[in-house]
Amino acid sequence: MKSTSSPTLILNKAGKILNVNEAAIKRFNLNLTYIGYLAMDEPSNFKWTKFVKQLQNDLRSEEIFNIRTTGNDYEMLSFKCFYDSNTEEIVAQISTLNDDVAHKLYMSQAHERSQSFNAYDYLPYAVIVSDASGIILGLNKYAEMFLKVENSQLLHKAHQHIFDSFTLKKGQITSYLSKLMGDKHASIHVVDETQVSRTCYYEISSIFDEYNNIIVTVINDETEKKQLQHKVEHQQALNVVGQMAASIAHEIRNPLTSLKGFTELLKLNADDESRMYLSVIDSELQRMEQILSELLVLSKPTTMKVELLELDHIVKQVIEFMLPDALMKNIMIQYISPSNQIYIGGNENRLKQVLMNLIKNAMESMNNGGTITVEMATNDCAIVELMIKDEGVGMDSTTLQNLFQPFYTTKSTGTGLGLAFVKKVIEEHDGVIGVNSELQKGTCFHLQFPIYTFNQLDTLEVSSKDSAYLVT
Repeated sequence: MKSTSSPTLILNKAGKILNVNEAAIKRFNLNLTYIGYLAMDEPSNFKWTKFVKQLQNDLRSEEIFNIRTTGNDYEMLSFKCFYDSNTEEIVAQISTLNDDVAHKLYMSQAHERSQSFNAYDYLPYAVIVSDASGIILGLNKYAEMFLKVENSQLLHKAHQHIFDSFTLKKGQITSYLSKLMGDKHASIHVVDETQVSRTCYYEISSIFDEYNNIIVTVINDETEKKQLQHKVEHQQALNVVGQMAASIAHEIRNPLTSLKGFTELLKLNADDESRMYLSVIDSELQRMEQILSELLVLSKPTTMKVELLELDHIVKQVIEFMLPDALMKNIMIQYISPSNQIYIGGNENRLKQVLMNLIKNAMESMNNGGTITVEMATNDCAIVELMIKDEGVGMDSTTLQNLFQPFYTTKSTGTGLGLAFVKKVIEEHDGVIGVNSELQKGTCFHLQFPIYTFNQLDTLEVSSKDSAYLVT
């Protein structure tokens, strides 16, 4: 422990010294190689046992003990102690009786000052004020909100009750209290895991105001800072993985092209049975090429050709292509088309890939058949919305939360790239994608794109648009 002007000790319940600062070593003439126990007279030893029991109940208490100090003389000293129930350790600050009398006077003055504590309610952060002996005098409304208590529940209780609703590591409170009592300032980082929707992170900082003889504690909400830090770290990891994946995908494409060429040559002289096997090989090679294409779109900046597209025409083409496979699985695809023509700016091939991906996913979720409804509608905000609704098994909240994350999948043979690719392509078209789902009832994807007006149609030309790395 760091040297300070206040002798501070960490003890166990039996009175054994576990740690001390330099001021305590000098005051009690302790040996660093073997610290041992506090040397008390017999009445003090008897009183210590009773004192520890009280301390375990109240978490904070004071008592006077007769302790042997330098020169082997006994001295009556005041012990102001805090108890950490997690580690079963006692943090004690020592003062002389003269200092203690002065302390009681200051404590009385601090109590008077606490009567006007309402002024702290106007501060935009959480504040708790304790007296020098560690008794909570008051807290403002923000502190009540963070600690999830009413003012009356903490008043006149030990300072460490501030941490009752938080998750702490073993020994954190002991370390915090010993630093506060020794150095006159301390901070501690805590986690609130009681929130239903998210985990909250707080920094609790305390400082001992020697002039007013009070401890002022402030709570800072670091949740947004932590979340931003996690997002930055996650994005950095994705960028590294993306660059590696792009390099690997390019290396795989070269032998893949050779394999496809040799497969076509083998088909020329193959018998019927061999052609069947070669067709399977060719189909799997095409599937590999599709996965590589999606991976390349996700993992590296690309240039997308943008042109004028009639969205209704693209949707009909995709449904016509997917319908035979759907009928074989006892699935109907119903399309509700708009009454007027709708144009958007985009890339036809990528939009078709998006729609095929979503309809394919819908089909895979409908093991017992059913109907997939594709509906296109417009609103007054020059936005076209395309909905793809299935009657499948639906998704739970965890799946919904991670749905568009690269490499996340609930399928045993899935790559986790399909929906990440879908999201990126939609955003490249200045669109947005949303989803709502209910277990055993189905899922509905909502795609929204800006509509080009006739004035824009007159000036729209084929152009190129750069797309950046995937940001999640």
